[in-house]
Amino acid sequence: MINVLELSLLSQAHNLPASLAERLRFEVEQTLKGLYADESLADRIDDLFLPFARWVSDCSKPKHAPLILGLGGPQGCGKTTFCSVVSHILAKGFDLNAVVVSLDDLYLQRSDRLSYASRKHPLFGTRGVPGTHDTQLALTIFNRLKNLKAGEVMYVPTFDKSLDDRKPVHRWQEVSGPVDVIFFEGWCVGAQAMPEEHLMEPMNVLEKDKDPDGIWRSEVNKHLQTDYQTLFDLIDVKMWMQPPSFDVVYDWRNKQERVLEAHLYDIHGGVLDTLDIKVMSPEVLKGFMQYYERITRHMICSMLQQADVQFVLDEHQKVLETKLPSSH
Repeated sequence: MINVLELSLLSQAHNLPASLAERLRFEVEQTLKGLYADESLADRIDDLFLPFARWVSDCSKPKHAPLILGLGGPQGCGKTTFCSVVSHILAKGFDLNAVVVSLDDLYLQRSDRLSYASRKHPLFGTRGVPGTHDTQLALTIFNRLKNLKAGEVMYVPTFDKSLDDRKPVHRWQEVSGPVDVIFFEGWCVGAQAMPEEHLMEPMNVLEKDKDPDGIWRSEVNKHLQTDYQTLFDLIDVKMWMQPPSFDVVYDWRNKQERVLEAHLYDIHGGVLDTLDIKVMSPEVLKGFMQYYERITRHMICSMLQQADVQFVLDEHQKVLETKLPSSH
């Protein structure tokens, strides 16, 4: 474990040219709008986004291959927003080609996931846990990104949560080489398997009623030990967003779902209810969150000891404290 040094990001920000922050503010505001994120986050350029981007730039300079930053954190905590904003700052302010790859975009196609669920356990029919992602595709994507040359173009998968399926190839993210920095973000990115004895007792009603023998949670754990460990081993810098408790995660995820719902209504209007588009009600979401609970609670208890970079959040998803390695 790298020795972690608590840094004052605000004092770092004072060393940056004011013109850079001013020039990047519009870019950050547009990024936030595109993500339907809180636009007031643009006020964190000086004390959060820019200093972290500078640190990433310094870390990437001696690298001959892309620097891979893996960011884990509970659902709805702001991982995608943070990575997207910093990646744009790296591009516009530091001339670094930064790409964001989300674990949520690497799910198996719905037909493949349901096929796997029929063979292993019905709970794998619901996306989310280890075992529902296409890890072989992910490894191929990362290998291609790491070796992408100038003038070469590739496409990174994207997933449509409202349709619960992968988007067609022509709607994937286009990436041009070479790539300098890769942000790999997802709720369980960096998670480690648990001792088998920790899996014996059901965690919640879902596990008690639908996995009484522990078959599903044992299979999930095996995936963490094997193919997901191989995937997470690609990470150069392990990062984690720490919530104040697990109790706030439902509120964060519900807020995220309501934003998705509003976005879809903006697009489809009154016909949304007639389309095969899935938006979870608060009641359905509570059940859905139980799929994530065991691993999320485990990561809340363990990742502060394992992560190289730590972001401590309050109940409103605000970053209160950032800890960076003293060297890397």
